[in-house]
Formats: sequence, C-alpha cells, structure tokens
Amino acid sequence: MADPGRRPPLSHREPIEAGAGVLAIAEHPFVTRHILRAAPAAAAAPVREALGLALPVKPLSVVSKGATAILWLGPDEWMIVGGADAGGGPLAVLGKALAGAHHQLVEVSDAYTAIEVSGAKARAAMMKLTTLDLDARAFKARQVAGSLFGRANAWLWLERDTKADGPRFHLIVRASLADYLWCVLAEAGREWGMPEEKPVSGETLLQATAQSLP
Repeated sequence: MADPGRRPPLSHREPIEAGAGVLAIAEHPFVTRHILRAAPAAAAAPVREALGLALPVKPLSVVSKGATAILWLGPDEWMIVGGADAGGGPLAVLGKALAGAHHQLVEVSDAYTAIEVSGAKARAAMMKLTTLDLDARAFKARQVAGSLFGRANAWLWLERDTKADGPRFHLIVRASLADYLWCVLAEAGREWGMPEEKPVSGETLLQATAQSLP
C-alpha cells in the first residue's frame, strides 16, 4: 500500500552542490502560496492590515517581512508566499477584509514548488537557461520576473544577494515541471562540479536545454 503521507514534488531529490559556496540547489517545500487578483487601490489597505506589508505596485518588485513575501506578478496580480495558518490566520483575515471588493484570492500551494539556487556561480548558471538579463546591475535583490528557464515557465525571485554568500534565487515552478527544471539546473552547473541528475521521465536533457538557449 502506498504511503499516504504528503510529499513535495522533489521528495526523490537530495540537495546538491558544486563545492561549498560555489553553487547549490535545493527544494524549498511545503510553503503556502496564494494568488491575489484585485485592483491595487482596493487591496492595499486590507493587505497592510492583515499581513503588515505594503502591497508592491512597482513592476517586478517584492516586499517581505519575516517568512512572508508578496511578489508582484502584474498590475493587478500578486503571489503571497507564506503568511497562512491552518484553520485561519492572516490570509483568512485578508479574505474577510476583501469581501466587499471585487477580488480573487486562491491558494495554489500544492500546484507549485520552489527550487533555491544559491552560491557565487548562481547567476552564471541561471544565465544559461533564460533570456532574462540577470546581471547584478539589472536584476537585484527583492526583484521577481517570469520567463522560460530551459523549457519550463517559472517565476524567478532574487531573495537576497550579499558579498559574503552571493545571490539566493527562488525558482517557483509548477509541480509537474519541477524535476525537469531540477535536472536542467544541475546540467547548467556541471562545469563547476555539479553532479549529473537524470530526469525521472526520460527527457533528452542536453538536447532540450540546448534548443532553449538564446
């Protein structure tokens, strides 16, 4: 009989790295995520009251406090990462506060997972997979952007970037594409010593990646 316990999409993978501080990838599982659609004027006050955060209205920006972050996805769309409690919490308060406004607040926690990409070569590895300009002068901490990475659509959030540890990215991807993206990231880091990871579904990884590069 199958184990009925809850498992993240990458439960069959262990964190891997290409040398300490060089490049590392790991899943960040079991994080609550909600998509909020609303007019900024209607949502700003309820969000501040419920989450203690200002609603980001600047394109591609992120605001955060503790374990909660709000990612700007569009002029009237945001992803709220964290901030939910079982049985009711800040997100339940937010839903009630928005009850009189035209809005949509949907939990998508089980639809997505996040892969953390960190280390001194994190930017260089990510640049192999996307046409986004990820130079440190263009893509800075607390920014988010959606794009193709290899053949997978995902949102890239740069949580922080310090001289001591380098950048720490979160790639938020649909659960069904997580294993593919994991293997593509591992392949991008092979030149620095990242171990090979083979897709469980049998994709021809090298060809698929090469065709996706600019």
